[in-house]
Amino acid sequence: MYYDKKQLYTPALEPYEFNERALIVDTETIGAGPLIEIIEIALCDINGAIVYDTLAQPVFNPLPKPSAHHRFDRAEFDRAPAWSEVWRELEKLIAGRLLIAYNATFDRRALAATCSRYQQTTSEWAWRDAMQFVKQKLGAKKSLSLAEACAAYGLPAGTHRAADDVRATHAMLRQALGR
Repeated sequence: MYYDKKQLYTPALEPYEFNERALIVDTETIGAGPLIEIIEIALCDINGAIVYDTLAQPVFNPLPKPSAHHRFDRAEFDRAPAWSEVWRELEKLIAGRLLIAYNATFDRRALAATCSRYQQTTSEWAWRDAMQFVKQKLGAKKSLSLAEACAAYGLPAGTHRAADDVRATHAMLRQALGR
């Protein structure tokens, strides 16, 4: 594989890790398993500012059909850059940063698989899972969806678009951390 395997699992976020070295990430994908491909990715900092948000032109999978889950306008992809262009910018932003995602295991695997397909080495330092943090914080027996976690804190959920979901994760984490 072409990706870094140093971190063998994705631990829950610890409150002290929500600092200026962290970025919240969300991906939207098509395909499954080894065929998964990132078609949208967004990052925000701990202040909630979007630092990166883009679609990525799929190469290995057909575009998703419009549905309640995938809220993409097919015309948006006409202007979307190729993954190689996305990666050139993204790699600089995430190098040496702690990446936080809601269900980080999924986003981490999606990034690793997409980079592997394009024969790129990922440079992310470490990942933390916001979903496991919230599960522990709320004393939940099962993992909660982002919508359920946001609702538990009286917040609106994301929309299954990457930028909206990182904003929702950010707001939920700030509420959970009392910040």
